[in-house]
Amino acid sequence: MHLHFLGTAGYHPSEARHTSCLFIPESGLMLDAGTGLFRASSLIQRESLDILLSHAHLDHIFGLTFIFDILSTTPLNRVRVYGERKKLDAVQKHLFEAECARAGAPRI
Repeated sequence: MHLHFLGTAGYHPSEARHTSCLFIPESGLMLDAGTGLFRASSLIQRESLDILLSHAHLDHIFGLTFIFDILSTTPLNRVRVYGERKKLDAVQKHLFEAECARAGAPRI
């Protein structure tokens, strides 16, 4: 089993480092969804992706917006996001409310 550090930087990404995102391709398990999440598309080995959010600071959740790009090129049947309900509600409202309404997509 391999742990990929897709992002390890603090609050602001740079050309050399992206914000927090760790991924285990064999299990489809991701910890946090920082800007490094875009790097996961070539590593995905399963038809589902499970993302565990440690907390809802922007540097740990912004990469969730990259899921739409990944879904356009990677055959994922399911993406599940786990975290505290209050935090997931904030992510839904501030990152996805308008996009999900337009697409008819379910809430996270």
